[in-house]
Amino acid sequence: MKFKLPRQIISQDINRIISREMKRQKMPVYRVTKNHLKELAAVSKAIEENGLPSNLVCKKLPHNLGRGIFLHPDAKPILKGQLIGSYAGEISLIVQNQYDDGSYAFTPLEDILLKKEEQLLFDKGSLFRPRRLYSLKVDALKDGNFTRYINHSDKPNVVADVYKIPANSYGLAPALIEIFYVAKRTIHPGEQLLVSYEDGGESYWRFTEVKPFPMTPKTFTLTADLQIRVAKKLNGKA
Repeated sequence: MKFKLPRQIISQDINRIISREMKRQKMPVYRVTKNHLKELAAVSKAIEENGLPSNLVCKKLPHNLGRGIFLHPDAKPILKGQLIGSYAGEISLIVQNQYDDGSYAFTPLEDILLKKEEQLLFDKGSLFRPRRLYSLKVDALKDGNFTRYINHSDKPNVVADVYKIPANSYGLAPALIEIFYVAKRTIHPGEQLLVSYEDGGESYWRFTEVKPFPMTPKTFTLTADLQIRVAKKLNGKA
């Protein structure tokens, strides 16, 4: 697989801004568990070596829907609360509420206020505005990992949550803020992994002219020989 970035990489300059803004906004984040740290270490190693954990399969979907991530038919179920992976990509600060065609982007921190020297650094060419708001953007368009292929659904089996990674004994770099994909419910062998993009999808899709395809974990499933099975209801409409 082309995309093999295990986790996000944040510069020291952006990290300082994140630390300050999280304190100013009193932003709550989930504290990662020991199990999640162990799972993250294992998933990160698998991404570095193969791009994809061995229990997952990346397949092209019908109807020009791109690629999707499935749980291998021979794998054990992924239990509710189990870590899927860290959503990784290029990190930047963007002007808030400005149209941005970030097809693979998340904004885990918003309402960021930048000092004059910070605006000169991250928003070159713009006049300084002390009240201008910015968002932290994690964009997997050019660099990321398999999580970029986890598609949207209004009935997801995966949820995106923001976690803090403390100093640990698993060789994982600490992080003030990191997006984890976690199983929302038990995911059964052969099911496609699906997540809802940004709070049910409304804030994401309203800025595009695209109407999301109505996928559920049962719309496309994998057979024992790794072929995609299309739901009968969908076949009937085709």
